[in-house]
Amino acid sequence: MAFFDKQHQFDIQKLEGLWKKLVDLEDLAKSRGINDIFQDNGAKVLQQLIISNMKFLPGREGNDAEDKNGVEWEFKSVNIDTSARGFSTDHHTTVNLLDRFNSVPWLFSIYKGIHLQEMYVVSPGGLDEWVAKQKAGLTKHWKTNKDYELNNPKISIKYVKSHGILVYPFPNPPVDPANFD
Repeated sequence: MAFFDKQHQFDIQKLEGLWKKLVDLEDLAKSRGINDIFQDNGAKVLQQLIISNMKFLPGREGNDAEDKNGVEWEFKSVNIDTSARGFSTDHHTTVNLLDRFNSVPWLFSIYKGIHLQEMYVVSPGGLDEWVAKQKAGLTKHWKTNKDYELNNPKISIKYVKSHGILVYPFPNPPVDPANFD
């Protein structure tokens, strides 16, 4: 392919036509508080918000969404088309952060590329086993470094599936995450 040959021009026109269609998605995202659908998984977060019927909490610190009862939620997603087999947490995971993780409900979304496959809810306390394992790893280092942090421990897909409730694809009857115990 040569620069600006017929194929190149066709590809540019196709891209521009498709890009214009993204404006509607961008407008929907902005109406939900997401300013950039290409930043921080914005389009995927929008999809998760709409399916779960939650409200976006802006900012990079703290929880990601709030349900109709005012309960704040943590959202995580993974793309199984990559080598990832678990959900990322935080690059500076401390005991306090592990305790916070276990005190809120989580919505875990599994994607294959951009295609949402499944969503699971894990209730507060549902990460007990995972948190205990992470804390055990931290205590090995407390003797030499009181401020030790774990670097982005992963929550496995297997753990989420065995400790969570499937909310998407919608079971019959559908499960409202906000009414989940």
